[in-house]
Amino acid sequence: MTVPAAPTGLPWQEQLSSLGAMAHMLGVDTVVLSNPLNLSWFTGARWHVPQTLSPACFDVIVTDLAGRGTPSVRIVTNTIEAPRLRDTEFVGSDVVFDTVPWDEDRARLLPSGSNVARDASGTSHLDASEEIAALRRILTTEQSAQIRELSRDTARITGAVAAAARPGETEQRIAGRLVAALLEEGIECVALFVGSDERISEHRHPLATAKTIEDRIMVACCGRRSGVVASVTRMVAFSPLGTGAETYRRLLEVERGFLDASVPGAQLAEVFAKGVAGYASHGFDSDEWRRHHQGGLTGFNPRELIANMHSELTLQSGMALGWNPSAAGFKVEDTTLVTPSGAETLGDETAWPTIRVGGRIRPAVLELH
Repeated sequence: MTVPAAPTGLPWQEQLSSLGAMAHMLGVDTVVLSNPLNLSWFTGARWHVPQTLSPACFDVIVTDLAGRGTPSVRIVTNTIEAPRLRDTEFVGSDVVFDTVPWDEDRARLLPSGSNVARDASGTSHLDASEEIAALRRILTTEQSAQIRELSRDTARITGAVAAAARPGETEQRIAGRLVAALLEEGIECVALFVGSDERISEHRHPLATAKTIEDRIMVACCGRRSGVVASVTRMVAFSPLGTGAETYRRLLEVERGFLDASVPGAQLAEVFAKGVAGYASHGFDSDEWRRHHQGGLTGFNPRELIANMHSELTLQSGMALGWNPSAAGFKVEDTTLVTPSGAETLGDETAWPTIRVGGRIRPAVLELH
């Protein structure tokens, strides 16, 4: 069986080639994608209607993967979403739309049989969820470029909003500004935390409240554009940090442990263990890591796999990570890309104070007083 080349009329060349190789290995001809993460990976499209619900509004069917013809892509959706998807998400793409009335289940249009693989369990097809997830976790060349650009934009925007915050303003006002600023550049805010003062240490996921800012603020978000997701945290202090400056520097050394270990071939559990060992090594409580997860695999979700001592994933070049160590009222976070030469931290520090740690430029706490 010959693995077919990806058709030139479709934009997803690397994804189609990967699915073709997988189909050859599994002995199938057709692949159906329904998982939102896989839809983001394959199409880069906005698969949702309400942002707060996980079900996707379309499925993707890729046929003719066995080498007997040129692979084709079909989008299965309902009559409400088809015009929008065609006009905004798949403009210029050589795809066919199969639609059902909005009050009917589109599942009836999805193929089944022994030659069909899907990213879902079931008895009417081959469950290829794990195989497809393995493909998705290594970004394509285009997606690597997209996540670099998105990380720079998200960091720049988050930094600008954080730097404009002032004591007396509410956390909710800052959160609203950030969402608006991100949307102006086509970035959906899929996770958002704004905490001030004691709430930073008391609540590691501080959803914004009506509390007014007094002395310090943390602004953190995950932004999505073209399917990929970038994470960032920035902090501002409105009075001298004093000994807090050294505390934050020690936290950056903890982060360095995660970053230095994030190389191709490393086991995620080993990276995690080396990272959390840094808390005690740099003067924090050895159990500090138990107060908040430390991050893990990202790419198409804020965190696809949260790392722990039992994570079995082997890191490969092209995977995206988001490490977010925190302690003593401080947190540091940027998106990281695993490359052949090690961890590449992504972001934009051109308008933000920085500290060099382990040869990397890392964000400092912005002091405004």
